[in-house]
Amino acid sequence: MLLIAMPLLLIGCAHDTDRQKDKQKAAFKRSLEENTHQCRKSIETAELSNVKSKILWVSGLSEPTTAMQSDENFIQEKEKPEIEMLFKIIDFCQNIYRSTITLFINTEYGDQFKKHLYAKNSNLSDLNDGMIAYGTYNRQETELGKQLIRDLQFLDERYRSQAMRQRTLEPPVDFQRSSNFLPSIFTQYLLLELIAGALLIL
Repeated sequence: MLLIAMPLLLIGCAHDTDRQKDKQKAAFKRSLEENTHQCRKSIETAELSNVKSKILWVSGLSEPTTAMQSDENFIQEKEKPEIEMLFKIIDFCQNIYRSTITLFINTEYGDQFKKHLYAKNSNLSDLNDGMIAYGTYNRQETELGKQLIRDLQFLDERYRSQAMRQRTLEPPVDFQRSSNFLPSIFTQYLLLELIAGALLIL
């Protein structure tokens, strides 16, 4: 009897695992959508009239225009309060995204966003201190976004390989922290929706 019942028990466990994965995917997607909504709102409600057309991610464009990339103007005194506001927006957005990613995936991805935040703040500091012009800032922002994608894809591939090896040994103990959760949805929901999208706050 036990041998007859075993396949049915395994099928039931597989369905339960699939349902759990679907719930986790849905929760992850909802969290990212809420993060994006909060982030966009923080930009839309901020008074950024002097720099909106000069800074890529504030303008809402997916990539810088030729004018943005070739702008040789340095920051003006009247623009400095808005740049200070951008520091706060970057910090706010990065923190909520990093919290979601750390919650649903693991801390290494959160650490990658922390590293990116440091580079993004450094680039904005150089603009604010008059060390670089707007064009240089926008070109470097574009490269930072591309580098973040490369870094996350590298982690994604590494965890994908680890997850495949893990499946051959034993099932994950904690699904929410397991790398098995990551590969099936990370690129689809995070890279495509948040990085390649119009916001480009990351």
